[in-house]
Amino acid sequence: MGTYILRRVIQAIVILFGLSIVFFIILHLTPGGPCAGSEFGQGFAAVAREKACIQRLGINQPLYVQYVKQMGPYLHGDFGFSNSGDNIGSVILEKLPPTILLLGVSYLVQQLIALPLGIFAALRQYSLFDQVFTFLSYVGFSLPTFWFGLILIFTFAVQIRWFPIGQVQSVNLPIFWTSGWFHALAHHPGLVLGDLALHLTLPALTLMVIGIAGDSRFMRASMLDVLHQDYIRTAKAKGLSPARVVFKHAFRNAVLPIVTNIALFLPALVGGAVITETIFSWGGLGFLFIQSIQASDYPTLQALLMIGALAVLIANLLADITYALVDPRIRYD
Repeated sequence: MGTYILRRVIQAIVILFGLSIVFFIILHLTPGGPCAGSEFGQGFAAVAREKACIQRLGINQPLYVQYVKQMGPYLHGDFGFSNSGDNIGSVILEKLPPTILLLGVSYLVQQLIALPLGIFAALRQYSLFDQVFTFLSYVGFSLPTFWFGLILIFTFAVQIRWFPIGQVQSVNLPIFWTSGWFHALAHHPGLVLGDLALHLTLPALTLMVIGIAGDSRFMRASMLDVLHQDYIRTAKAKGLSPARVVFKHAFRNAVLPIVTNIALFLPALVGGAVITETIFSWGGLGFLFIQSIQASDYPTLQALLMIGALAVLIANLLADITYALVDPRIRYD
């Protein structure tokens, strides 16, 4: 296993290097740029300011020089500086906790609901529950994220006014995950956590509903495939209890395809969070990504794209390791 992990890490480094070149070229081929905005005004003064911007950001230099200057600090764990002069690493660390909170809560609750639903639907195949479950899962999986989020905002935030609109917490509270926020949490835990839960509910629900629909259907199909195997019939013939047959024999084999689905869905959640965070003004990495696109902030976009690529590679590696832990027949060494 150690040799396999080392080999995969080396492969990941090579892939990240290739992706860094691809991302860099694509970003620099996009129309416009950080120095092509209308904020410079008009006339000769605007031209002078635009030239000064190009000189300051080094856009007038050859692409390979720009690549080395931008990607060189990555070797030391430094993402460099954005077009506005902010340290990208510090900005990402500031935006990371809200994204982890949103994705973590959404993903955990999603799996806790989706997997039992899929198992129960497989055990009750063609029953009324299974038919209703199939219909609702198709509906949930068909919902566009942006549309469903707006519907939730209009219904529960605008019309009924049960939940606030946007942000991680109320404006009268300190910024989330700062020393001031922890100080307020220590003195008023109920107020701070209750306010956080209210702001978290709608964006998390937006991600969960679509994820539950997809994962539960996948779990049902995998479970049905296993339940018709010969060794399951043998286990039942031996007089084992239904719970033991389902959870010890069937589930352990049915969960193998689910591992791949779960691992690959982690990066997809990050992509989905871009839309969800923008709709709800959730100050995380997804919202930062949209802001960077609007500002043509190439260094920040490059850093976020590299983080996304790294998440995909890590998810794949974790899936392979989990295979070996779940199924003793799988060995990589």
